[in-house]
Amino acid sequence: MTDYRLEQVADYLCTIELALVKYEAKEDGETYNKFFGGFGTFEKNWIKQARRKQI
Repeated sequence: MTDYRLEQVADYLCTIELALVKYEAKEDGETYNKFFGGFGTFEKNWIKQARRKQI
């Protein structure tokens, strides 16, 4: 059970970092904008929380 949770956390953090790379390269699509919002919203809400939780 613990391994599965660690995999979920790793997947979450990788997804957030990949979205950041796509936003910075201006390759974000409509799906990213619908799910995360604009870059400012993404940075304030998602990146800030993910970076705080990283080890």
